[in-house]
Amino acid sequence: MSSAPRLVLKKNQDRRLRAGHPWVFSNEVAEAEGAPKDGDLVEVADFRGAFLGRAYYNRRSLICARIVTRGRDEVDEGFFVRRLERAVALRETLYPGAAAVRLVYGESDQLPGLVIDRYGEYLAVQVLTLGMESRAELVRAAIERVLRPRGVMRIADSALRALEGLPLERGVWWGEVPERIEVVVGGFTLEVDLHRGQKTGLYLDQRENRRLAEARAQGQRVLDLYCYQGEWALHAARGGAEEVLAVDSSAPALEVAARNASRNGLGERIRFRQGDCFDIVRELERKGERFGLVILDPPALIKSRSHLAGGARAYREINRAAMGLLSEGGTLLSCSCSHHLEDPLFRQVLLEAARAARRVFRVTGWTAEAPDHPQLLAVPETHYLKCAMLQAL
Repeated sequence: MSSAPRLVLKKNQDRRLRAGHPWVFSNEVAEAEGAPKDGDLVEVADFRGAFLGRAYYNRRSLICARIVTRGRDEVDEGFFVRRLERAVALRETLYPGAAAVRLVYGESDQLPGLVIDRYGEYLAVQVLTLGMESRAELVRAAIERVLRPRGVMRIADSALRALEGLPLERGVWWGEVPERIEVVVGGFTLEVDLHRGQKTGLYLDQRENRRLAEARAQGQRVLDLYCYQGEWALHAARGGAEEVLAVDSSAPALEVAARNASRNGLGERIRFRQGDCFDIVRELERKGERFGLVILDPPALIKSRSHLAGGARAYREINRAAMGLLSEGGTLLSCSCSHHLEDPLFRQVLLEAARAARRVFRVTGWTAEAPDHPQLLAVPETHYLKCAMLQAL
């Protein structure tokens, strides 16, 4: 028998792990043998003692262990090299030669707590869990061997780190990372700010969905709510929109959006406006404005399950107002990146919004994250993005 620290699960608490899910919750553990310390690797066994995998441990977190291998592999530099090589190989098949791509997506790449986005010669790396933080130098060495970046920004300011008992920070990990990076995404040259931008710089998960908006923009007045750095607006303008009004509350984001529009020759086609999207959409509604395409891509309005009811009301209200702005035959492209608002509930929210708006809609599309954010079959948590395309009748 191995002398490694071991978590023994309670009876019947092994089913989810055996199905492929990597998380062990603290209330599923019968005993922690060998006095493991937070951040340690532990073996996980069912109540009879059968080996289920190796995980890293953190008693401070509700998710007290995350499986990193179903075998007895040594979790060393070579382990991370192999996992990185496999993750990169997938992205090369999905987006050959792409300058901007998500290379590692946590659990989906069997690297829980690690996210890596590539922007040309530079990387944005999120380290989200104590187990991965404890192995940061192994991760760094593997990144150097596999990817050889010019510079790496370590983005460790997610609220998820607080749940793991980790400090929030952001800064250059190694190499040099310019204040602004230019990268081509979707045929547009875009500005990326890894030092102060949101999340890891750009929202690469909407790559495919923005093309759908572009295909529906020809000859339309377009309203882009929560436009951030203007990617939806750029696609709409390139798609032949008559005009585009792009709205966001962040002045710095709008400044970048305006520069993006200018550098892509679309500055005269897009009008940017700063303000609260709830307030502006109600103002446009009062004025009787109409649009042939409304794009609604808010930040997560539901941060935790305890905020589900209030967040659902917020989604319902903003969608109701957006629906009221559509001309007959117009399209609402409505998104939610709140994991807790699962697809059936999002559909119910949209149905209630349509009822309140006294409009009838048909579904012309229902999509999710871009394929470089792959969903793990046994882990519903790896699916979070919903994008509904609804046509007003």
